[in-house]
Amino acid sequence: MASKLIRTVKESDTSDLGKKIVKYALFIGIPAVVCYLIYKQQQKSKQQGDGDKKRSTITSTTTTTTIRNDEGDTTLASSTKLKDIKLEEAIQLKNEGNTKYHDKKFAEAIEYYTKAIDTCPITYVENLSQFYQNRAAAYESLKDMERVIEDCSRAIELNPKYVKCILRRARAAEAAGNNELALEDYSTVCFLDSYQQVYIMSADKVLTELAKEYIRNLPPNTAELSKDFVRTALNEFEDDPVLSTSFINEMLRTHPDSYLTKAYKAHDDGNFLQIPDLCTREIESEDSQFKIHAHLLRGSFYILIGQYNEAVADFDIVVSNPSSTEEMRINAKLKRANARIHLHDLEGAMNEYNKCIHTHPNSCAPRVHRGMLKTLLEQYDDAHEDFIKAVEISPTNLRAQYQKLINDTKVGSKDNDKSRVERALSQFEEYFDTCKKDIYYSLALTSAYLDNDRTDKALQYLNKFIQEIPDSPTLLALKANCLMATDPSNADEAEKLYKQALDYDVSNETVLTMYAIFKCNRNQFDEAAELYEKAIHCSRGEEKLTQYAALLFAIRAQGRAIKRLNLSFPGNAGFPPGGPASRTGMPAWLGGMG
Repeated sequence: MASKLIRTVKESDTSDLGKKIVKYALFIGIPAVVCYLIYKQQQKSKQQGDGDKKRSTITSTTTTTTIRNDEGDTTLASSTKLKDIKLEEAIQLKNEGNTKYHDKKFAEAIEYYTKAIDTCPITYVENLSQFYQNRAAAYESLKDMERVIEDCSRAIELNPKYVKCILRRARAAEAAGNNELALEDYSTVCFLDSYQQVYIMSADKVLTELAKEYIRNLPPNTAELSKDFVRTALNEFEDDPVLSTSFINEMLRTHPDSYLTKAYKAHDDGNFLQIPDLCTREIESEDSQFKIHAHLLRGSFYILIGQYNEAVADFDIVVSNPSSTEEMRINAKLKRANARIHLHDLEGAMNEYNKCIHTHPNSCAPRVHRGMLKTLLEQYDDAHEDFIKAVEISPTNLRAQYQKLINDTKVGSKDNDKSRVERALSQFEEYFDTCKKDIYYSLALTSAYLDNDRTDKALQYLNKFIQEIPDSPTLLALKANCLMATDPSNADEAEKLYKQALDYDVSNETVLTMYAIFKCNRNQFDEAAELYEKAIHCSRGEEKLTQYAALLFAIRAQGRAIKRLNLSFPGNAGFPPGGPASRTGMPAWLGGMG
């Protein structure tokens, strides 16, 4: 997540908001990157900052003062002239301090800078802030970071857009272990000085440390998995033998007291976290006939709770066991590849798919999944071949058909072939009557339209899908974001949709994080941070926790920086930028990553 922490949203990005939002929704399980919130007013702020540097020094109303010279003569002098004299004296003292500083006589330099500060009239705020900044530099050379922070803070109070000083305080705060202040200052210099790479890297380093420290101190997670997330994730494996309705009904009828049957009942009741333990008990039962089934089901839920290595171990057992059916082996291999994607082992996942296709050449599913990974990697031509072969093997397989169309839209966009894009989208729509209750299809079609800047069509279909799947929190949140992309004045209606989505599923991470961005768009940073904290307490897996925690600290820091700089939020937010995952329409459970 390091190098992609911050990016600038340009004026031309306004029309892309809906597209970025839906991608964010699709990948929020495993976000592509940790990203900052960006403001269109950046250039305006920078111009204002430059103007501040050029403006004339502040002076007070001119008055006259009686003074007496050495010979006893009385004269009148303006207070402005006296202040000018004092300023000249202060500048001379500062120059003496600079000489001492360059000679590495830092203690003596501090004495001169202190005299300059004491001499300088308070009305010369920019000069005074410079003197504080110079003294801070001397303290920094003496490794007295607390004094550095103190003097930089005084300078920043006088000149809030003093980039050099803000950056110095950021370094000192980082060295002193005050990472939240450091992050706020690195965020501020990014706003003021064009997001230079050195600032981004420094902010990212601090942000990572804050996030890791935060999750180390988290109490044990007791929140249940989101029902919407589980339903959508399990939908990815349409031929899962252990989730077959006929098999589950048979278990309920013939083995009602088995631990595996209890696991299915826990699933129906939404008690998903009980399932791995119940599967373990089934595996440990000496007379169990369903140990392989229990390994396959447990591995599936290990993926959902972020225990990817444990999932791989379960799938290894299923694949190597001679009593496993071919259907179970294929399913286990596909899920094992899925777990490897989550572990960032893309090469291992691709090898897994290749072997599965070699072993099961007449199976449609391995080619569909390999094609999806190739789409993720932007290998569109190779992906096209996989989808074509999958359709030849199983002409009625709808998943193969519309994954091919997703890939076609991307090829058309890459080649700037609008007719190919429109043809693919039109064919995609033809599956609506058949797939309108399929959550995966609904997300895929919505994403395809937003990928091609068709927010109007995305919103049209979201309305249709919500009629068919009215209890889907993710679809409600996506509609809210599409409404905002269409017209920011839809904010009240959008907020109602977010609240309705959370009424359905209070632990839905996707909705919580999308709602948080909505709050940022309205300058409600404290409320946004609360939503991210809720998302953290609903999520599992170190990677997700670290990323959510990083977003939490980024929002807090940027909120403080915006208030300090007196900026108003322009109505755009930073989203996962253009890595492979953010351009595919691949959902989180496939392993979207940056």
